Amino acid sequence: MRNAILRDLQAEYEQQRMRNDQENQRRLVQATAACPEIADLMDDRQSMIFAGLRGILDGRVQGDDLPARMDVMNGRIAALLTQHGFAADYLEPVYRCAKCKDTGYVGEPVKDMCECMRSAFYARLYQQVGLGEKAPQTFESFDLNVFPDKQVEGQTLTQRQMMQMIRDMCQGWADQYPRAETSDMLLTGPSGLGKTFLMHAMAKRLLDRGFNVLMMSAYRFLEVARKAYFSGQNGELDSLMEADVLLLDDLGSEPLMENITIVQLFNLINERQTAGKGTVISTNLSVKELRDRYTERIASRLTDKRQCTLVRFMGEDVRRI
Repeated sequence: MRNAILRDLQAEYEQQRMRNDQENQRRLVQATAACPEIADLMDDRQSMIFAGLRGILDGRVQGDDLPARMDVMNGRIAALLTQHGFAADYLEPVYRCAKCKDTGYVGEPVKDMCECMRSAFYARLYQQVGLGEKAPQTFESFDLNVFPDKQVEGQTLTQRQMMQMIRDMCQGWADQYPRAETSDMLLTGPSGLGKTFLMHAMAKRLLDRGFNVLMMSAYRFLEVARKAYFSGQNGELDSLMEADVLLLDDLGSEPLMENITIVQLFNLINERQTAGKGTVISTNLSVKELRDRYTERIASRLTDKRQCTLVRFMGEDVRRI
């Protein structure tokens, strides 16, 4: 996935450089048609550069005055451009990103990905793994102040204190995977407590660390499972099995389909645990409701402390506050 995105971006940057060259040529033709003297000055400037370089290489000329002579020549070209209604820098090279000159890379001799390409790369990566516009939801942007600083009923901590602990647990798991204490995490609790936000933050952190990550809603998972069941071909289901970390959001919101939902969900969890691959699941259901809806076989997989860390979200729905 990463290599394919990078190849596409490199091809697009190459196309951008071709468009830049075409625009540079168009501007040159337009400016020199309006003022032929500009073409003569540009030829003289080019000859000056070559002569200076040859002199330096031959040891005949130090070339110390070349920059000053270039400044004079550039000033004359800029003055003529403005006299004929063009911007002074109209014949400067055109770039979408002046930092990398639309190559996508900066630095010499070791080249690093330019920020413009890096941003485009991660935007596409987030979209392909299921993050879409939720990518800005990170651990750094997780605002504890939106949670009430009052004690949760039946608990010794405030909701804000509990959410700080939960955020730290999720961040620790994402930072330590695959050496976290468990390969899986189960996030349970009512709506509006930050489960999906933290799942997106985990997915982004894992992507930044170079892991193959896939995030999907439980409803979308059912569509994939149903298609595989009726077609007899796994297709997209294989990508769920193969991802380093699968994040399955809002389990329990999908309809139950006989011989599909429970069977395919058990196979998914079982095969991923057997392969040692990480799975993070969020649900509004309690453990008892999970057991009632998905049977003891699945519930036991998700509550086995050797395999899965259970994280309970409690408190008020912050979307209502």
